[in-house]
Amino acid sequence: MRVLQPFVNVMPSVLASLRAVVVAGVALLAPMTVQAYELGDFGQKWPGARTTFYIGMTGTSGSGIPWSQAFREAAEEWNASTRFTFDLSPEYRDPCVGYDGTESPDFANAVDFRSQVCGQDFAEGTLAVTAFFTEFNTLGGLELVETDIIFNQGRLFDVYDGPLRRAPSGAFEFDFRRVALHELGHALGLQHEDDGQPSIMTSRIGNLDSLQEDDIAAVEFLYGGIERCMAMPAGFGWHHDALDDSDCQILELMAGGSDDSAVDVWVLDVPSTLDVTLDTITSGGLDSVLLVMDEGLGIIAQDEDSAGDCRPRINQQLDAGRYYVLVNTFSSDTLLNCGSAKEGPYRLSIRYEHDDLIPLPGHVSFQGNNAGQAAFYGGVTADGGQTYLNSVRPDQVIDVRAKIDIDPKHQGQPGFVAAAVLLPDGEILVKNPAGDMVPYQPDAGVPIYQRRTLSAEESINVLDQLRPSDIGITSIEADFLVGYGVDSQPGELHFHQQPINLIVE
Repeated sequence: MRVLQPFVNVMPSVLASLRAVVVAGVALLAPMTVQAYELGDFGQKWPGARTTFYIGMTGTSGSGIPWSQAFREAAEEWNASTRFTFDLSPEYRDPCVGYDGTESPDFANAVDFRSQVCGQDFAEGTLAVTAFFTEFNTLGGLELVETDIIFNQGRLFDVYDGPLRRAPSGAFEFDFRRVALHELGHALGLQHEDDGQPSIMTSRIGNLDSLQEDDIAAVEFLYGGIERCMAMPAGFGWHHDALDDSDCQILELMAGGSDDSAVDVWVLDVPSTLDVTLDTITSGGLDSVLLVMDEGLGIIAQDEDSAGDCRPRINQQLDAGRYYVLVNTFSSDTLLNCGSAKEGPYRLSIRYEHDDLIPLPGHVSFQGNNAGQAAFYGGVTADGGQTYLNSVRPDQVIDVRAKIDIDPKHQGQPGFVAAAVLLPDGEILVKNPAGDMVPYQPDAGVPIYQRRTLSAEESINVLDQLRPSDIGITSIEADFLVGYGVDSQPGELHFHQQPINLIVE
């Protein structure tokens, strides 16, 4: 739910509060002074480092450049110089919807000239105002949900480069594009700072007509929170770690807010569209929260108790791409009685399900020879190939299957295929020509399972009709690799980095 309160001061958010509170504020630009790298008090910013501005304002400057074109150029300069993206729509939207308190905001970023700031007079000397609505974010900071820019039509504007200039009347004729640059900085989440550094974000417009290093650094800091936290690689399977006072804090990750709770950040690369399930199991009374975020730190999913007994679980279809999985704890008591510990060990489980073998990225080789067009696929099935997954019960009968698209330059050549399994204790087993899994002997050279003339596509049955409980396995994680080589390159093996993961539990 959103509660709208235009033009009031914002308050610190609390991670435990899942209710969204929306407030509005203003940022002003007056003629002739200077300010630079200063973030909002609560690190307010756009989730995902992206938003759309509706720039269909009418009219043309005295120099013949339409106002909408000059505004577009300003937005594109931010796009070209920072990690943030302004998407630009030629449609017109009213920038004052929702600010008088009689109607809800339309959550559309708009720009226009007005004689007032949505019913309020411009302060003396003010060139433009950026008004905004924010919403408390689950992670303790403020998210921008709407920003609107209102230019003072009582001031004289044109579009030009270089130093400020005066009209024939002697009055200053202000450059619309550099004012738009400044106001778009506020729309990004930047404030004024009078520290004397060259910056488009100075409180008074000057001779600068482009972004400066300080402006760019501010945006990179505000939207680069993931770089302030150590991100750990997370493939499919189990990951063991703990939350403690040595971890990154939410306020560091989000570049603002008041939430000092510990967070672990895991990087998950999803190779194709998959149904993914994430769980955390904790001990020691840790009250854990699980989140999935996109590359811009926009929250895709979050959970605290879906698995029951205060265990978070997220079931989410994820498209191919990079995601961040966050293991966190609420910074204040929640409605659930899940313990009060803010530190402690946990196990993160990442499972998937798909209707086909999944891509296995990260092509590597023993000797570094190029086989750039080779591709690897694999998966575990318990239903004869109708579905592939990485988590099974001990009593299920499973197959581990793989497929290799052979690099065209190796097709038709005499060669071989190989298969191996990596066990939790570090032992490596390889499949021998008899089809048995035996300990890997590095001194014995490249492990060969089957010799064959390589076709365009090679299939490998790594395991056939195995019931883990029949061999005494009730709980285990194992990773499988497959590869191939050609006889013309002795000692070389082409394989993949992301393994075929199997969890038995």
